Amino acid sequence: MDERLLPERFWSRLRAALDAVDEAARTPPAGARVGAVLVLVEDAPDGPRVVLTRRREDLRSHPGQVSFPGGRLDPGETIEQAALREAWEEVALRADSVEVVGTGPTFYIPPSRFWVVPVLGRWRAPHPLTGNPWEVDEVLHVPVAQLLEPDRWRHAPLSLRGSSWAWQLDDDLLWGATAIVMSLLLDVAVQGWSQGQRPEDLGEARAVRPWEQAPPWQRRARLTGELPDVDQASLPHVSPAQVRAVRAWLDDHGIGPVARAEQAGRALEKAVRRLVGGDLAGATVTVLAGPSSNGAAGLAAARLLLAAGAEVEVLHVGPPRHPAQRGLLAELGITCRALGTDGRVDGSDLDEQSPGDVVIDAVLGIGAHPPLVDLPERAAAWLRRFAVPVVAADLPSGLSADTGLKGPCVTADVTVAFGLPSRGLEPAIVHPYVGDLYLADLGIPVAAWQAAGVNVATSPFGRGPLVRLTAEARASDAGTPDQGEVG
Repeated sequence: MDERLLPERFWSRLRAALDAVDEAARTPPAGARVGAVLVLVEDAPDGPRVVLTRRREDLRSHPGQVSFPGGRLDPGETIEQAALREAWEEVALRADSVEVVGTGPTFYIPPSRFWVVPVLGRWRAPHPLTGNPWEVDEVLHVPVAQLLEPDRWRHAPLSLRGSSWAWQLDDDLLWGATAIVMSLLLDVAVQGWSQGQRPEDLGEARAVRPWEQAPPWQRRARLTGELPDVDQASLPHVSPAQVRAVRAWLDDHGIGPVARAEQAGRALEKAVRRLVGGDLAGATVTVLAGPSSNGAAGLAAARLLLAAGAEVEVLHVGPPRHPAQRGLLAELGITCRALGTDGRVDGSDLDEQSPGDVVIDAVLGIGAHPPLVDLPERAAAWLRRFAVPVVAADLPSGLSADTGLKGPCVTADVTVAFGLPSRGLEPAIVHPYVGDLYLADLGIPVAAWQAAGVNVATSPFGRGPLVRLTAEARASDAGTPDQGEVG
């Protein structure tokens, strides 16, 4: 046996590493969607083994993936209790057979928007495990020694920053958030396990992209009431240059940016109304408004939502494109605050603020280029701390309107695209971040699109001004390369 895997050495390093984790690092945000996973390790003659599961192929969330047992906290549960309960429900693990050694740092898992805390358990009294047939295809006992074999090393290219570790097991691929936790475990417990290599050093021959073969699912409808639907694949997807050309055409014909913002704001108001069930009275809405055309649409939506009975607040993520909009909102009694470059809002840290029942993401538009930086990055990091529904204007902030996913971005529950969808909304990999996708009529004539070089023959709004875009053959929430970010 590798001497680094001897129980006294392996466990002493693990315990020391967990003892060194700061309490703040292991504590998820108070308003977040929180889950726990059990990193269950058993001592075996060939060294430690980690208990994993292979999820069923027909599950909607992460089908077929190798995972730790785990799930969402129930009300009143501690992290440790949730991890042990989930392990009982998934593989019939008896809690009294496990010594809880400690908890690791919190992970943020996009696009599911979960904050997950790994709980390390030493399996003192191993017993037969049985996978829950509704969730688990097979229970796996993976020797840590296997993970040290270079022939099994793979890497999953991230959308922007290098790669994350992955492993080819006997019949399964270990990747994503589970692999990130596993690599951290190895980093602290097995000195020099990677022989000084980074995952991206493995080269293209060992790159894996399992999300490209993920089973497709039809998008989940989030807005109430009957709405016409259109197959997303039947529509042209437009570039930022084409959108700018259409805007110039509209300007030349007397339809200026403020008028367009009003149309887009009305579409956002309708989406929020349907998201909360039709009655806006008493609903609280936070609008994140950037210095973009989308920001102007968000400010128009704020006024319309107030008129419909909602309680509205605006957080400016940069100066408004049309300052008169902010002046009017303030006159109407809407609280408008600005995020400063120091991360503070009216003298208080942004993390001390809480959003309303619904958030409108109107920070960035087609002119933005990933990755998120400065104020938009700060606002997006704040937003992911809360389990509130998000409605994105045109496309979630942080997505490229040209190429889609390039680093962290806002995860939306509903996205309302304006006129025609951008090219960045087309790749299947972005669909989990876009959520339920709709297209809003801004009154743009077909002639304007044709003048911009867009091949569109008829309007998609013949049956109504807000249509739902379906993508049954393409949408998937099975995972993306950017799973797992240390909180």
